[in-house]
Amino acid sequence: MAGGNLSPRQKMINMMYLVLTALLALNVSKEVLNSFFEVNTGVVRTTTNFTSKNMESYNDFTAAAELNPVKAGPFKDQAFAVKREADAIVNFIQELKYGLVLAVDKSVFLGQYKDLDGEIIEGNETELIWDKLSKEQKKLPIANLNNKENRDMSGETLVNTGKASSLKQQINSFKNNMLTIAGDNEVLALNIKSALDTQDKNGKGGSAKIPWEKYNFLDMPSVGALTLLSKMQSDVRNTEADIIKLLKENIDAGSLKFTSAEAIQIPTSTFVLRGDSFRSQIFISAKDTTQDPLIYVGEYDSIGPGKYEMVGDYDTIKVLNGKGIFSRRANVTGMQNWGGLISMKTESGTKTYPFKGNYLVANKTAVVSPVNMNILYLEVDNPLQISVPGFSAGEITASISNGSIVPIKKSSGEYKARPSKKGKASVTLYAKINDKRTKMGAVEFRVKEVPPPKAKVQLAKQAGGTWMIDKMQLVNSGGVLAELKDFDFKGVRYLITSYRLTGMYKGEQMKEDTKGPEFSPKMINIIKNTKSGNTITISNIKARRVDTKNTKERQLDPLVLEIK
Repeated sequence: MAGGNLSPRQKMINMMYLVLTALLALNVSKEVLNSFFEVNTGVVRTTTNFTSKNMESYNDFTAAAELNPVKAGPFKDQAFAVKREADAIVNFIQELKYGLVLAVDKSVFLGQYKDLDGEIIEGNETELIWDKLSKEQKKLPIANLNNKENRDMSGETLVNTGKASSLKQQINSFKNNMLTIAGDNEVLALNIKSALDTQDKNGKGGSAKIPWEKYNFLDMPSVGALTLLSKMQSDVRNTEADIIKLLKENIDAGSLKFTSAEAIQIPTSTFVLRGDSFRSQIFISAKDTTQDPLIYVGEYDSIGPGKYEMVGDYDTIKVLNGKGIFSRRANVTGMQNWGGLISMKTESGTKTYPFKGNYLVANKTAVVSPVNMNILYLEVDNPLQISVPGFSAGEITASISNGSIVPIKKSSGEYKARPSKKGKASVTLYAKINDKRTKMGAVEFRVKEVPPPKAKVQLAKQAGGTWMIDKMQLVNSGGVLAELKDFDFKGVRYLITSYRLTGMYKGEQMKEDTKGPEFSPKMINIIKNTKSGNTITISNIKARRVDTKNTKERQLDPLVLEIK
């Protein structure tokens, strides 16, 4: 902001100000003091330029408020409040400068000191006090200071009278108000605090702090005090310029950018069921809620660069809060094209923007796609992908005639169906149309039991069609497992409930039945006494699902194990 927008001249003046401020503490020559007055003259000239540019901005605020008082009016009022406060401080400082020069020289030259021939212009000199000056005289710059080295009058006229303290209070009030407007703009806030700094200064060698008033004006050569006051005027105008620039940007942030504007139509859906209505919103992409556009729907022609007009029969759309709502009943299936014009007033006159769109009209239909296969399994969470053409997934609901169906991720149409009995299940889909729940169709599924598992013993290895295992490995396996292979649904688990083990025990074939999956002690004895090359047969195997209570026992195929 302020720091980045200074002109090279202003940067040079600031640098000279810093150097000459240091020289004031020394016994400097008359030539240096004369140079300091030249710095003052440069600062005054810069302040005048700030004032002129700020007035251009205020004129812009006035023009914007006349064009759109609802939007720009509040920003104009705020900007002119900043102007009044800045003017008050600048005028007060000008009064202090005039009083200082009058006290030092007993008279003040206003406007110009010498003519082109180097002669003093006597008519520009006055001995009047500030209050006796005319309005025009108060606006003129101070043209000369004779007793530049005077160190007494700065303290007398500014510190001892309390006017410097009053100036400090006004600057602080102005600074706080500008920081409030700056808000969370950290760069601008930092510049304001730096430009309008009124903090007390540290004394030499760690001594007590020196008040801002005394630091700047007590025992200060009159030309130094005069230049300081001119710089404060420049800082106030600079801050004023930054703040009204921010306010102007705030107007632009809420303004309609017609240089890049585009006519937009947003339909509720581009897919319409036969017998229902097509609906769409129509507006400028950077819409202005303080004024409504004129919207026409129908055929239009171009009549020149950027100019259009409606032709034939067309509709005028009702507009509310900057948006036009278009509705047309869909009686014919297929792709339907539509469009029109939006007309709106801008700062450069009325502009017209075309828009086009299309929507598809189709008969009512429903689509349900099983994720894994074309059937539903009993007492299993069957994943389904559900959709209805022309409707978003969030607008669709589903029901099932057998068991339950619930959404897993409704936004993408993912559901899970869980039938509770064998036979059939019908999935029905509904869509929300004009705030009504409308049936879109149904799809019927077959419901089957989950396929039975296979009996298995840990560590057994299959060679060809034969399972082989060491007898101690068989003993240590602990029992028989039920394994459900090549079934894609998660969470389905079977448990062996009973089986029969047959094997050779001391030369005779022995049979032993048990409940549950584990080997009984007698079964373990049979296994241990079976010789290598003999077989152990596990038959009459039954298993039950343990992930649900609503299924029956299943008979499993026998398992024959050859002992290694």
